[in-house]
Amino acid sequence: MPTPRQDPPQDSPSKNDVMQIWECRDGVRFLRAIGVNTRDTVVDFGCRVGHYTIPAALAVGPSGLVYALDKDPVPLDELRRKATRHGVRNIVTMTADSPREVDIDDGSVDVVLLYDVLHYFIRSQRRKLMRRMARLLKPRGLLSVFPKHTADDWPSREFKNLHVSDVMREIQAGGFRLENQHEATLSHDDELVQGCVWNFRKNERRTKSR
Repeated sequence: MPTPRQDPPQDSPSKNDVMQIWECRDGVRFLRAIGVNTRDTVVDFGCRVGHYTIPAALAVGPSGLVYALDKDPVPLDELRRKATRHGVRNIVTMTADSPREVDIDDGSVDVVLLYDVLHYFIRSQRRKLMRRMARLLKPRGLLSVFPKHTADDWPSREFKNLHVSDVMREIQAGGFRLENQHEATLSHDDELVQGCVWNFRKNERRTKSR
């Protein structure tokens, strides 16, 4: 009896391949689902190598704009190389180590992404960051937060003694109101994980009183 033909084994996709697929497809769908639209202006604060910057740039399209901010120029260099490979030209990279270094016009931004970044800042810095992001956002602008490294989830740095409820109260005290929460497959530390982002709108009364 002849031996049945067997197809050669297929190589599993590499970690880089998986992330690239997510950035160019699933990440775009995720950002559109939370409210990123064509022609929007987006700020990705603490962008690193751009796991959210690239899908944001694809989601807003060539008529939109993404500001990618990070304190370290090395990952920004990698982001620029990645954008070139993808043919993405609507990303502006900026080095920023603190809220006051964010050189973007007030009231010009539709969406701010604060993903896996707040735990790097002490409380006073987080307050300044929230005030700066509130000024950047348009009246109906969206603040989207992916809180990580709290006492409930991989405790680390300034969040190791804070619970997610504490972080939520800080953001709300900064002039924002929670609109919804969105669970999805997300990028974290160069891997894909199941996570939940919080989506906020500016508290209009709080904003006008300042």
